[in-house]
Amino acid sequence: MVVGLSESEVRAEDITHMVAVAAGMGREFRTLGLIGTGHFLSHLYQLALPPLFPLIMIDLDTNLAGLGVAIGAYSVSTGILQTPVGFLVDRIGGRRVLIAGLLVNAIGIVAAGFSTSLWMLGGFLMLAGAGNSVFHPADYALLSASIDKSRIGRAFSLHSLSGTAGFAVAPLIMLGLATVWDWRIALFIVGAAGIAAAIMLMIQREAIQDIAPRQTTEPKRDRKSTGLRDLMTRPMIMFFLFYAFLAGAGSGLNTFTVTAMIAIYDVDLSSANATLTSFLVMAGVGVLLGGFVADRVKRHDFVLMAAYGVAAACLMLVASRFLPFWLVIGTFAMAGFMRGLVNPARDILVRRAAPPGAVGSAFGFITTGFTVGQAFAPPVYGWLMDIGSPTMLFWLASAFTLIAIPLVFASRERALYDEES
Repeated sequence: MVVGLSESEVRAEDITHMVAVAAGMGREFRTLGLIGTGHFLSHLYQLALPPLFPLIMIDLDTNLAGLGVAIGAYSVSTGILQTPVGFLVDRIGGRRVLIAGLLVNAIGIVAAGFSTSLWMLGGFLMLAGAGNSVFHPADYALLSASIDKSRIGRAFSLHSLSGTAGFAVAPLIMLGLATVWDWRIALFIVGAAGIAAAIMLMIQREAIQDIAPRQTTEPKRDRKSTGLRDLMTRPMIMFFLFYAFLAGAGSGLNTFTVTAMIAIYDVDLSSANATLTSFLVMAGVGVLLGGFVADRVKRHDFVLMAAYGVAAACLMLVASRFLPFWLVIGTFAMAGFMRGLVNPARDILVRRAAPPGAVGSAFGFITTGFTVGQAFAPPVYGWLMDIGSPTMLFWLASAFTLIAIPLVFASRERALYDEES
């Protein structure tokens, strides 16, 4: 009991504290719901068109190569703009940037439904990609400002899970809508959902604690803008490369696993798809559990080393052909679980490594590494498949995963593991 206070007064103080904590957690749940909805839609939009390719090819009189170029325009504009958007987030705050980006992303998807030529489709997808560039810089900055440090790992895990869910349901939603109506109406509907989500973010914007803009928090004589030079630190460069190699591993596994499983193990299409599905589902489970791990450990680099080591070993076993196929499914699922488990710990490491006041630009810069990895790796994997070396898919993905491990340790600086950073 506090000296000088009666038992009833102490109980009243305890109740007041519990109410304040509950109110804070309630706001955090609203924050996660609002930001997670936008992240879910951003991932759904990235896979909105591929399930519709057969219909779009007939309607626009084009081929898969042309549609591949149009989809590439989406990724290019996202990759080019992510770092500049991160600087903008650090300068003016994340809420306005997130709302504007979600709105532009959704409008681009709606506009794509009006396309009458391949060039129009590519142009509208480039617009949508520009909107897509805001999510990682703005989301991570806003989550860092809005969520209590003791729960930030779980917040990052739920954020990652929302994106994974967007990927998972995109084919089902798009094919379902196109079956009932057509591919244009399907794009109109999912784009309208994004516009509605942007409006909801505007209405509920006070639920999200924004970051403090740099130019208003520093004395005028010490004020300076964050530039690319500020991000050229050892941790940031190492994490950029880390993300690039992980994206290189993941892009090959997501794109070519089904074809490789059929070639290596002589299984049918449904069995090969089941293998990839198990990998993706267990990655989602790993992301969810990884948030609890990230909130309970201090050395997140050791978590990454152990999990990626196990994932790489699983991929080697798949490539070795030593296992019967029923064990291959479980082994590949374990690789997916381990890759997902470390996502929250990985994001916390990046957050700690970010220069002061530059969380948005740091995540914008780092996630550009994903774009680089997704650009350089698929042609290499495709060439390996073309020359009849499907097992090399898993050997190379394993190698990329192992290369990523020392990059995390090379990024270490004393401040990176400061609990108060």
